[in-house]
Amino acid sequence: MTTKMAPARKIKPHKIKKTTYEIIEPWLFLLPALCVFAVFLYYPLGKTIYLSTFLTDKFGNAKIYRGFQNYLDILNGKYSREFWNSMWVTVRFVFFVATGGLVMGLCTSLITVNKFPGKAFASAIFAMPIAIASSAAAMSFKMILHKSIGLLNYILGTSINWLSDPVWTFPIICILSIWLASGINFIFIGAGLRNVPDELYESASIDGAGYWRKLWNITLPCISPTLFFQIIINIINAFQSFNLVKLLTMGGPQEKTNLIVYSIYLDAFRNFRFGTAAARSIVLFLIIMVITLIQFRAEKRSVHY
Repeated sequence: MTTKMAPARKIKPHKIKKTTYEIIEPWLFLLPALCVFAVFLYYPLGKTIYLSTFLTDKFGNAKIYRGFQNYLDILNGKYSREFWNSMWVTVRFVFFVATGGLVMGLCTSLITVNKFPGKAFASAIFAMPIAIASSAAAMSFKMILHKSIGLLNYILGTSINWLSDPVWTFPIICILSIWLASGINFIFIGAGLRNVPDELYESASIDGAGYWRKLWNITLPCISPTLFFQIIINIINAFQSFNLVKLLTMGGPQEKTNLIVYSIYLDAFRNFRFGTAAARSIVLFLIIMVITLIQFRAEKRSVHY
């Protein structure tokens, strides 16, 4: 004779009600940061969006509501030529600086990953650009590249006006920006290289893999999260470049170095078109956001954790 067992009753977990203090406690810890973000990030962003829909006076006060007309003027209107020229210059600049800074940081990190005499000195030299202000670097190179008293012309025996020649200005701005960006890339990529397990290299050596195969199949996949992080930072910083252009070329000659941030500066503080400058800023913000989102979508295929 068999007896049927009564089915076990499901015991519902008892929900513990949180007190009011437990609910607001996390927000109390976040409150200082939220206040800082509100003052220095959210309010300026909201103010910029607001001004982008107005004509303003020379003091930046909103006067005449225009809706999206400021955006139409810069995209396909009376200011479109200078806007698209600055965008073309900026896109080329971002490509060279973001890629060049990453490659230079990777190469210098690979040089110093192994022990050798003078490693500490070499590491200090490669990391030095992170400690140099871009304004100080710009003023130093302005003297080095001077037509008559510059060190570079003295060494080469030439009299080239490096900062006024349309052929040389854009490459010079790119090279200086790559050098300044190489320091932070060197530090982060070097930290990533030190976390690659030595056992992987030993196993690859036993299988007969050479240096380049180890680099391609072990090193780069292992540091891909670091490379992904750095390329995003490089792109954002390159889009926001301003100091070198302001101090060395002022957007010239022939607008060859007129980056988008410098054109926003000219629009606002030279031409007093604060509404149009705000519209340019919002367009730049949207471009950076779209590029960042595309990179995060591509992360799953190219980044290995």
